[in-house]
Amino acid sequence: MDRSKYLIKNIGILTVSNFASKVLIFLLVPLYTSVLSTTDVGIYDLVVSTIALLLPIFTLNIADAVMRFLMDNTQSKADVAWIGMRCVLGSILCAAICMMIATRIPALRSIRGLEIYILLYYIFTSLNQYFIQFAKGLELVSAMGIAGVIETVTTLVANIVLLLVLRWGLVGFFIATISGQVLSVFYLVIKTKIWGYLKGAHNDEKLQREMLIYSIPLIATTIGWWVNSSSDKYVVAIMCGVAANGILSVSYKIPAIINTLQIIFIQAWQISAIKEYGRKDTALFYGRAFVVLNAMMSIACAGLIFLAKPIGHILYQKGFFVAWQYVPFLLIASVLNSASGFLGPILAAKKDSKSVAIAAISGATANIIFNIALVYLMGIQGATIATVIA
Repeated sequence: MDRSKYLIKNIGILTVSNFASKVLIFLLVPLYTSVLSTTDVGIYDLVVSTIALLLPIFTLNIADAVMRFLMDNTQSKADVAWIGMRCVLGSILCAAICMMIATRIPALRSIRGLEIYILLYYIFTSLNQYFIQFAKGLELVSAMGIAGVIETVTTLVANIVLLLVLRWGLVGFFIATISGQVLSVFYLVIKTKIWGYLKGAHNDEKLQREMLIYSIPLIATTIGWWVNSSSDKYVVAIMCGVAANGILSVSYKIPAIINTLQIIFIQAWQISAIKEYGRKDTALFYGRAFVVLNAMMSIACAGLIFLAKPIGHILYQKGFFVAWQYVPFLLIASVLNSASGFLGPILAAKKDSKSVAIAAISGATANIIFNIALVYLMGIQGATIATVIA
């Protein structure tokens, strides 16, 4: 298939999946901002953000290596699958130990009663990430799309039942999210037929070393991007309160539209960038794709900045409405993030994870410094400006 058509086809499939998941976000914002308190939303957001930080550390970011090495036809797919699965299972053990320690820390009393749900969230988030990357490495793009739709529908239905009917509050919010991940994992297990790969796997120490050399620098990359997108929440929570973080968290829901466009493109682009790497006219193909992505992001950003307040009237209930003020800078940051995100798959094709790590750490350092300074001076808005600068 022509490479442009192949890229467009994958974008179309992933659009269905990601569009459904982001529609879910919009449907849920009025729901949970009317049912949950700003403190509940702040706690949930901090838990999710913390797991996003710990997951690449505990798993050694092996899921990205699984995807990249599966697309390298010189490697045993069975051995790649087994190495990745071992790292994920080991990470779950680490998470369980950390959860037991966390229950004994007085400062974390706000999560008392949520420990089992937090651990389950980690388990199925790590497994879901692994199987999505595994399916991507096998070029099962349709399976990825269907898994996303399954997760979306399940989460939406579960939220309606648990929040509106049973009134389970924050616990119900966690259970609904976990339920969607469980069914997504179950579907991808069947579609990838992972058992066949694991059954025929061998303990290839050389391959494992190569995969870890590739994936470990990406831990710094993931942490860097996490800092850029999440550190402001911790700074705001500490300096302005957990309720203020709940408002900041909600303000990210409109920029999530930009992030959706980026995710759709980058997921499809990651496969094409690796497949096309090293060909005669690769640079021309990369350049055209870069122009298209930036044009698409900029147009979407301009429109959403114009509509931020009207959309806020629809999405944000009760005390959350003020969140619309923090949307414009977050939208600009999302556009800049999409441009840098485009380059990641190209470096992945080169297996140059170190350069990505250096860039991400530089941005993260700037983010922390400006967050502390600007939140102190300007409150929540300072965090959004710091994100743009970083």
